[in-house]
Amino acid sequence: MAVRQLDDAELIDHTRAGDADAYGELYRRHFQAARAAARALTHNCADADDLISEAFVRVLRASRSGGGPDVSFRPYLVAAVRNVFYDRLRCSRELPSDVMIDEVKGALLDTDNEREEDAFATAAFAALPERWQRVLWQTEVEGRSAAEIAPLLGLAPNAVAALAYRAREGLRLAYQRAQR
Repeated sequence: MAVRQLDDAELIDHTRAGDADAYGELYRRHFQAARAAARALTHNCADADDLISEAFVRVLRASRSGGGPDVSFRPYLVAAVRNVFYDRLRCSRELPSDVMIDEVKGALLDTDNEREEDAFATAAFAALPERWQRVLWQTEVEGRSAAEIAPLLGLAPNAVAALAYRAREGLRLAYQRAQR
């Protein structure tokens, strides 16, 4: 099977087994996210390229030793970029200012990938059964407790909690499928 047809979790497994082509595909898929994070942190193309390279090396090293991400490669990679950045700051004994930290947080949250992630999340939510959508909306968006939602769904509070758990797991799986 061609690596381009594999999802991220499968590519990670192949990478752990030593498949360089699998890691190359992960690199191709997630390079832009790493670049956006690195540029937001450094504001300098050369430094950003160094951060990206080191982050990919660290993720590869972690994966080959049995660690690293299991399913969600992109968030792990962006965290690696951020960690490389802060490690370099510590080594140079330069501490980030509050302004720099706020800029970094804002930039990491406001990338081109945010729209892509929103589309994945929307597609995943829409793929869920209506009952799961309803319980997720009530618990996660409205912030209601299982006891408050129970009369709306005609269930006992414990059943609502179990339903919410299954719905969250279903959303996670649907999100992963949407990313393929």
